[in-house]
Amino acid sequence: MHRRPEAPFCHVFDVDGRIIAYDVATNGLVEVEPALAAVLPLYGPLTRREIVADLAPRFGAAAVRAAFAAIERGRSERGLFLARRPRLVPPPADVACDRDLEHLVLTVTERCNLRCRYCLHAADLDWVRGHGERGMPVATALAAVAYFLDRARPGEAPVISFYGGEALLEPDLIGAVVAAARAHPRGAEVQFSLDSNGVLLDDCNVDLAVRERMFVQVSLDGPAGEHDRHRVDAGGAPTHARIEAALDRLLSRDPSAADRLSLMVTLAPPVDVAAVAAYFADFPPFRRHGITRRPRLRVSRADLRGHDWPATPAQHDELAAALAAQEQRYLAAMAAGDRYAAGPVAAALCEPVLIRWHHRDRSSPDRARVPGGNCRPGRRKLHVMPDGSLHPCERTGDVMPIGDVATGIRPSRVQQLQEDFHGAVSARCAQCWAVRGCGLCFASQASSAGRANATTIPVEVCDASRRSREQQLKLVARALLLPSGVRSWLDATNTR
Repeated sequence: MHRRPEAPFCHVFDVDGRIIAYDVATNGLVEVEPALAAVLPLYGPLTRREIVADLAPRFGAAAVRAAFAAIERGRSERGLFLARRPRLVPPPADVACDRDLEHLVLTVTERCNLRCRYCLHAADLDWVRGHGERGMPVATALAAVAYFLDRARPGEAPVISFYGGEALLEPDLIGAVVAAARAHPRGAEVQFSLDSNGVLLDDCNVDLAVRERMFVQVSLDGPAGEHDRHRVDAGGAPTHARIEAALDRLLSRDPSAADRLSLMVTLAPPVDVAAVAAYFADFPPFRRHGITRRPRLRVSRADLRGHDWPATPAQHDELAAALAAQEQRYLAAMAAGDRYAAGPVAAALCEPVLIRWHHRDRSSPDRARVPGGNCRPGRRKLHVMPDGSLHPCERTGDVMPIGDVATGIRPSRVQQLQEDFHGAVSARCAQCWAVRGCGLCFASQASSAGRANATTIPVEVCDASRRSREQQLKLVARALLLPSGVRSWLDATNTR
């Protein structure tokens, strides 16, 4: 009887006619011949004799046997095509939380002055609060700041972010928080961040942002024709001109604020991606103020869950094709030795993927891992809602409370969240080729399960994560074809 071989833990996919194997053990990519690509998924489920019988008509028996030898040689010489699965472990019983905090996010109000048509808060989703009227009392905000700074990680600059709703609807509260934080023994180290739609960046708010050297993130979806299609105020009026005027106000007051400004670009089909890319490549507020650096962008597709969105399947496909064209533009520019020529939209789509890959975990597959690589609630980031409740981060909404500002983080609740997450995905993760690059976390659990049951993650969510991971790996595979010299800029990057 023929011995059944051990199944390699890898994933095979096609990139522009090349066949690539993503090898989980090495967390690397290797180009393979067609016969080897066909053998890899069968090497384990079938015996060698069965594989030869199945594939010999296509490739010939000699090529199939050569693939067997390639697998064994890869295992012995390069550590490739190993069968070992990662050792997934539950979180430790002694939950270490309530210390070494780095980032405090304050939802200072649930109110918003805009009614963006793709906004999750306007969607019919049970895990997302709708547009609300609650604001954070000053006493709650100051208690949260003191709690955070007393437990902030030594040696790291603590970050306090103002979030909403629209945070600038509460300028007095923001001012009180800034004053209290600066008066704390760690106050001189604090960095402030403001998440805003930009409409309310008036003279007073700009003065505060400039004086405190705040990092400011403004939502701006491109030129007026694209932005104003979806980002309107509560009365339905366009907002683009007001946002550009606000950015002009900020940059007139302090041109160096461009170094601390980031722009959140959301693409909802139908959208002219080329027009969006051209707008940010010649960003009018920067051009008017003589700023030559490219704007810092975060580009994402709109999360349209809960919306009856009027785009057709063809328009969704057109958006995917336009994003692929931006990727090609970026790779061509990098190959020519001038990645900046691709423009900031192409860079925002490609560079984060390439940076994460360059700094990926290359440790042994036998090292114990927590499923999903998720964060530890109460260790790095802490989100505070207007009622003073504490949450893992702003992306988990209000369905995963872990305490409140009056009594602090509850270790038992943190432990329960971690155990629930481990129980929800660990069995799947152990067999999933994407386990070492998985982005699922508590936010995935909250958004998938809803208020009624936050202990499961549907299989469809994992399927979507794998599709996204494969697209990222295709970008990496294309980039790795370029000369190493044009990728040397990655050495100066990090994932922080």
